[in-house]
Amino acid sequence: MKKYKGLAGAKGHKMGKAVVKPAQECAVSRSKIEDADEEIRRFKEVQSAYSEELLKLFETTKEELGQDAAEIFKAYRMIANDDYFFQNAFRKVKEERINIDYAIEQEKQKTCAMFAGMEDTYMRERGMDIENVCNELIARLKGIAVGQERFAPETEPFIVVAQDLTPADTVRLDKKYLRGFVTEKGGVTSHAVILAKTLGIPAVVGACGVTDEIENGASLYINGTEGYVVCEPDEALIKQYELEKEAMDRLADHYAKMAKKEARTLDGRRISVCVNAGDADSMEEFDAESCDGVGLFRTEFLYMDERDYPSEDRQFDVYREVLSKAAGKEVIIRTLDIGGDKQLDYMDLPKEENPFLGYRAIRLCLDRKEVFKTQLRALLRASVYGRLKIMFPMIVTLEELREAKALLEEAKAELKEEGRAYAPKIPTGIMVETPAAVLLSDKLAREADFFSIGTNDLIQYTTASDRMNEKVQYLYTPQNLSVLRAIRLVIENGHKAHIPVGMCGEAASDERLVPVLLGLGLDEFSMVPPQVGKVKSMICRMNHKEMEALAQTVLSLDTVKEVEETLGKLSFAEREGEADAALPRE
Repeated sequence: MKKYKGLAGAKGHKMGKAVVKPAQECAVSRSKIEDADEEIRRFKEVQSAYSEELLKLFETTKEELGQDAAEIFKAYRMIANDDYFFQNAFRKVKEERINIDYAIEQEKQKTCAMFAGMEDTYMRERGMDIENVCNELIARLKGIAVGQERFAPETEPFIVVAQDLTPADTVRLDKKYLRGFVTEKGGVTSHAVILAKTLGIPAVVGACGVTDEIENGASLYINGTEGYVVCEPDEALIKQYELEKEAMDRLADHYAKMAKKEARTLDGRRISVCVNAGDADSMEEFDAESCDGVGLFRTEFLYMDERDYPSEDRQFDVYREVLSKAAGKEVIIRTLDIGGDKQLDYMDLPKEENPFLGYRAIRLCLDRKEVFKTQLRALLRASVYGRLKIMFPMIVTLEELREAKALLEEAKAELKEEGRAYAPKIPTGIMVETPAAVLLSDKLAREADFFSIGTNDLIQYTTASDRMNEKVQYLYTPQNLSVLRAIRLVIENGHKAHIPVGMCGEAASDERLVPVLLGLGLDEFSMVPPQVGKVKSMICRMNHKEMEALAQTVLSLDTVKEVEETLGKLSFAEREGEADAALPRE
């Protein structure tokens, strides 16, 4: 038995066999070239292909694991597409007539050395991100296969041991058997740690010597809470782990049962807990019994997976399938939310300095009405197969909502004239994700049938903080009082107009916020499927009237720190040590 100490990255403890990821061999040597323009063109092709791969990884990860886990791919894509960063390499290719992969390697080493010398941990991590992107590009330029083949498929629990892990490495692993990460490099803000937290598995980083000394297939015990890993643990440690695992398995069974039950507070208030979905895999795995419906079905994947705009029939087939699988439960399908930061070649979208404030979502749809109407026709045709609700994203004016609804009526008229069936009454609502929509929510509520709060963008826009910028992360939090006040105003205005208000952003499954959101009157929580049972269990342990008082107390506080301290004292979410205590409360 040997213990390796590192940094505590993601909490938890697991056992599994070691899968050691070998360091990628990609020696780069200097060579002369004849045609500099051709060499740069070759790079541009590789750059474009890698950029598309990152975009697909972003969308897939967002659907499977949520926005926070996916953001790293957006950051990597920005690095990969930053020609300003590569301009020195281009200059060397032209002036010295050298191969582009060598020129990039030289720039990478110079830049990474600069970042490595910085005291700020966040900046050092970003230097590693630049290194990873450059390594991926260089490997592709040299014709080295990159992707899933780096890891052999596993059929039993395993723990990855590596010098470092790229985002692509981590998301391509088989999550069914993955039990943890151990790396020699990386810090507590690395993408591997973020992903581990999202998956609910432990991670230890900065564990020197593990790749040289731990062999493939070795038995490992990882403790991400305290930051160490044990190779070939003794019987006493194995027994301790088995007892802990039994308790956690009982808690997992409890959550699985709760997911199928009604979420009702102790004083009788019924709350809907739904799932977010939106790709082929999520449709395959969707279980209507383990939720109260689909609170957000994203449609972007239909456009991301095509080389041209998806046809009406193609979209109809997908919408019909998800509505049928919902077995009579409501399905909120969001119309196309693409543009700006989500670039597709066939759409010929403009490059923008600030894509989050640009040509995207409903703005694009109202500008390209035929594209929008094709989607609306497909949705209407599918509506006869279930309880469809249509949601428009990024609405900031009443005019936009009215125009979108008018186009929906035009689509209905066309289908009626063609003799095609559609449901007579289809609720239409909006995603509230901007301060503009919050401040107009009283007027928007009169013409919308429901609201769904998208907290990921709402936090960013309300606090003017980039969620990818570590320097302003103290602002980017749902516990920011300005955000909580915005949520309260939206719920109040929605209820005054007698329409339900849900939430489909990450905050809906934040165990610290669930009590406050319940107290503010939120009608529907929507989240990634693994969180449904946990949130339902929490709601069933709360008294709604008491949560109303709690919400008032929280909103009367002055600072984010005070909010965090107040919510940190709550204990509605079962902890590891309380696993057995949770079971009798069903």
